Amino acid sequence: MRQSGSISLGAGARPLVSRRTLQRAQKAIPAVVFLAPAVIAFLLFKYYPLLRGIAMSLYRWDAADPPGQFLGLGNFANALTSEHFYLLLKNTLILFAFGVLFGFWVPIAQAMVLHQLRRGYQFFRFLYVLPVAVPSVAFLMTWMYIWTPNSGLANAAMGALGLPPQTWLGDPKLVKLCLRAPGLLGGGMGILIYTAAIHNISPEVVEAAIMDGANAWKRTWYILLPLIMPIVRIMFVISLTRSLLAFDDVWILTQGGPGYASTTLVMGVYQRAFVQSQYGMGSAWAVLILVLTLLFTLLRLRTMNEESM
Repeated sequence: MRQSGSISLGAGARPLVSRRTLQRAQKAIPAVVFLAPAVIAFLLFKYYPLLRGIAMSLYRWDAADPPGQFLGLGNFANALTSEHFYLLLKNTLILFAFGVLFGFWVPIAQAMVLHQLRRGYQFFRFLYVLPVAVPSVAFLMTWMYIWTPNSGLANAAMGALGLPPQTWLGDPKLVKLCLRAPGLLGGGMGILIYTAAIHNISPEVVEAAIMDGANAWKRTWYILLPLIMPIVRIMFVISLTRSLLAFDDVWILTQGGPGYASTTLVMGVYQRAFVQSQYGMGSAWAVLILVLTLLFTLLRLRTMNEESM
């Protein structure tokens, strides 16, 4: 028997599904249909490889007859007791530190300067973002020419200053610095994010500071920078995670050399899995990188929450 506003099994029975629930379900069907392909693709190409990698890390993986010998946490114990793992972790963290020193603050400063421009704002912002359209390989090949010991621009500048030439990418003491020095150019998507954050600041706040006699430096340091600090903190976390996953620029410029002076953790995963065919060990290294990324990210997010309180 049908009751008004619901569907039931018979007289006196409680309604199984209310009309409002049915209406909500019908409204949700188009959203589910549109989202389903993306969700399925995300599960197949993101989470399945992740779970597959975790499973492989528990074995001495045999590609000819998978999965091979079960080791449990043996691969992780091997990695965590390996001096090579900590050497590569040290290289990765030093590259991150140089990235912060040479590159992280530059787009922030550029965005602040652009905000002060009265003319040419759109033109200069276009110039800063334009390198994003250039393939990263071409950009890195240009820097490889700059650091070339025999005919590079870097040693030409050193000669003009009366200083001795350097081997740059071939010097274990200079290679990390050379890899992150291009960050001094700034630009990229970061400047778009920071300029958008600055433009979202209420004009009344800036006008009040001007009326109080604050110059451009004081407005930047005491008003603009504190107000965009939440965006800066998020970008810092993104920069940290990218540094832990650094691979392409290091591989193109140095392939981890000289020796292991610039080899990163991700390059260690590549070498074990695809060069040495130790897929289980490579997967264990990848899982450890994931854990380190999560730990650093959670630690930074926690400190961000404490700073905002």
